Amino acid sequence: MNQTNADAGSAPAIQLLTRNAELATPLRPLLLAQGFMLETFESSERLTGAHPSSPALLLVDLDALPEADTLGVLVARAQQSGGQPIPLVCLASGRDIRFRLAAMRAGAKAYLQMPMEIEELTDRLLDLAGKQAASPDRVLVVDDQPVAALFAARVLESAGMLTERVGDALAVLDALDAFTPDLVLMDLHMPGASGIELTRIIREQDRFADLPIVFLSAELDAEQQMAALRVGGDDFLAKPVAPDHLVACVRQRLARARERARRQAGPDAIDALTGLASLGHLLGRLGQLIGRGGTDAGRRALVVLDLAGDEASLMRLAVAVAESCGASDLAARVGERSLAVLVRRDDAASLARAGGQLAEDLSRVGFAPGTGLAVGVGWCTLANSGGDAVTLMSRAAKAARSARKAGDGLPVGYGCGPVPPRTSDQDAVSAAILTERLQLLFEPMVSLIPAPSARYEVSPRLETPDGELLLPGAFMPIAQRCGLAERLDAWLLANALDALVACRDAGQPAQLFLYQSLVGAGRDDWVDRVRDEINRRDLFCLRPVIQFQVDEAAADIARTADRVARLARLGIPVCLNDVDAGDASERVLAGVPATFARLSRTLVQSLDPEPLAELVQRLRERRLAVIAGGVDSPETIARLCRAGVDLLQGPFVQPPSALMDYDFSAVDES
Repeated sequence: MNQTNADAGSAPAIQLLTRNAELATPLRPLLLAQGFMLETFESSERLTGAHPSSPALLLVDLDALPEADTLGVLVARAQQSGGQPIPLVCLASGRDIRFRLAAMRAGAKAYLQMPMEIEELTDRLLDLAGKQAASPDRVLVVDDQPVAALFAARVLESAGMLTERVGDALAVLDALDAFTPDLVLMDLHMPGASGIELTRIIREQDRFADLPIVFLSAELDAEQQMAALRVGGDDFLAKPVAPDHLVACVRQRLARARERARRQAGPDAIDALTGLASLGHLLGRLGQLIGRGGTDAGRRALVVLDLAGDEASLMRLAVAVAESCGASDLAARVGERSLAVLVRRDDAASLARAGGQLAEDLSRVGFAPGTGLAVGVGWCTLANSGGDAVTLMSRAAKAARSARKAGDGLPVGYGCGPVPPRTSDQDAVSAAILTERLQLLFEPMVSLIPAPSARYEVSPRLETPDGELLLPGAFMPIAQRCGLAERLDAWLLANALDALVACRDAGQPAQLFLYQSLVGAGRDDWVDRVRDEINRRDLFCLRPVIQFQVDEAAADIARTADRVARLARLGIPVCLNDVDAGDASERVLAGVPATFARLSRTLVQSLDPEPLAELVQRLRERRLAVIAGGVDSPETIARLCRAGVDLLQGPFVQPPSALMDYDFSAVDES
């Protein structure tokens, strides 16, 4: 089976270790047509003994290895046989986490889950091998210093890229339209407008939401660099920069943008019935916008259309909505009989008129009140999202149902008219908990130092009878008053552990932080029940982090310390939430041997950096990892970084999502 293609001449090679002839046979001609030959080997010995012709990738089918541990040895031997390191790509047909770990430890550039369509696999391999596109990548260099701009342009052009230079900051938007770059290389300090200001303006336009922006500046201040990244920059390079480092960074960001575009353009991004965007695609876009925050959140709204009709009616509605939408609007199917449109207008009044205009357009094509095709139109601004896309969707949908029930054809805004801004009825919350109308969202926690795995905080939502999803702060106090805290704890623990099982089975291990009340933890058998739930799922290596509130712990420090010590013996760490500089926090910290401490939101958002830095220092002296939540601006991030916190989370990082799909690799490589 060991083959090469003699006709390929000096074409670069992709070396494939596999025993699966059905994989290699159709793959070879597709790669050869793109200028790559495929060298196949059926054993590790033959692969490491071969003389590579011009290796571009080392492709290992993990089914061809006897054990996961042999991958590292194989890669080490293969790398020794050539001069330059060969990028490693692993193919996996199973879900064994040991192979995933082995691939990660061996430095795999990608881990591709099989089976995969052969055409898609070919495209992925070509991207990973660095194949040049049919047309060169286009880079817009924005710098008011002609010499610096010329240097960057010449370096990138020598690497095969096409460049355009802009010396006037105020001409950037025109250059974007005329040149249509794949990436922008941006100076920070320029007359007329700074790079940060330009990036804000660029990111406000949906068509440039995913355009890579790399800053290249002599600025050495960490706060300024962090502000540039958090406002929408993808990377920050300090002048002077080595040419090879500049090229490598630009290529990396271009490759990541292509991969993101590939995923967004895939079948999961389009709803098969209506041809509109899928729910997942819309939620992802909402998450980006909510995380960015700022004044733009008040100029965007999600409009939901709730239809009384069948599937054929939904398809007709989708056509009408697509025709009515503006070029910058994003329409999606979000339910069995509901659509949504993400709109941006100049102000709140214009947003309200956008909903009314949409209702009028639909009425003219037959979707009118009093007919079998009645549509309720409801909307909610992103500023009223509650901090996550799923809650925003529930609020706009609640307004749409209210509009359809009213039957007058008028749109309804969440928090306006008959739609209250929040449901806090005790009976409704109790009924929802008893019937388990709950769902989990996951908020990523970004580590400022290399972390062993992805980390998320479990953030539950409760569905009220009218369909709105309540945030934990709205329903957890009611649960405690109604004596339902233990029931809520048990549901949260079981479902969070089930989510960990799914992570393990998918080969994507994660560490989950989940809250438990000290009402339930006060029971003598509580730790044993937690242990049994973990053991029943064989989660020995993926134990969660249990979170307790400081104010609850302060009420009985001795009992809290006992629970934390017993959890520690099981290898389960504890996080104390809402830590501040007060006496209650100090007493709890002195008596409870926790592993993590989450700062109070008030302290995180305080403008005075000195108390924050002093508290973080004291926490670190106690060997606690410090978490800062509620991060909502670049200024907050810069202050937290200077204070020395370990983990960041909040809407500016990414709002809570129903999926654990945050790209932690982007943080690690930055």
